[in-house]
Amino acid sequence: MITKDYYPIFIDLSNFRILIIGGGKVGTKRALAFKRYGADVSVLSLDFSQDLLNSDIRLIRDDANKIDSNLIEKYDIILTCTNNSELNEKLCNIAKNLRKLCNNPTNPENSNFIVPIFYSDNDLEIAITTRGKSSILAKEILTKTISIANSSEIRNLLGIMYDVKILLKKKVADPSVRYSLYHKIYNDEKFKYYATNGLINKALNRAEEIINEQG
Repeated sequence: MITKDYYPIFIDLSNFRILIIGGGKVGTKRALAFKRYGADVSVLSLDFSQDLLNSDIRLIRDDANKIDSNLIEKYDIILTCTNNSELNEKLCNIAKNLRKLCNNPTNPENSNFIVPIFYSDNDLEIAITTRGKSSILAKEILTKTISIANSSEIRNLLGIMYDVKILLKKKVADPSVRYSLYHKIYNDEKFKYYATNGLINKALNRAEEIINEQG
């Protein structure tokens, strides 16, 4: 169980160099995911899964026991995914001492960042962690959250709230006033009814009424 406090953050990985140590199931899963999000990924191992061999990920065939700070220094993010927990911890400690981000799947307490279970589409990013207590429960929580987020009411409201944000930027110069109005519009029952039911024009007209009432 993780006792540390972690600050949740979403990162653009396109300019990050990532070293994944271990070419098995966990290393493969992480490598393919990070690569999909635009990172420059390298995997170091003596053996690689077929999925890694079939990918265009940079593969370094070498013994993880030989890794030292000179190699780790070249990367921004390190993941220690070997089946040797002592080696994983040793390498993660080296990375952290070099002020690198390191995730050790075999010992979350040894890590300084978490790889959460997550969902992503063009409008939403949702990440869940139970701080190492239960990945099964994290998946169940995520599934239920996705079900709520994908309801027509939520999606309608999300799209219209973005339109309201654009409208406010055009009509209101003061950021603090915009902030107040954005919340007032969102909490307005008439606006919320129109928005959740997909009545876009009526929702925006109501938003304008509220803005004009502000003067």
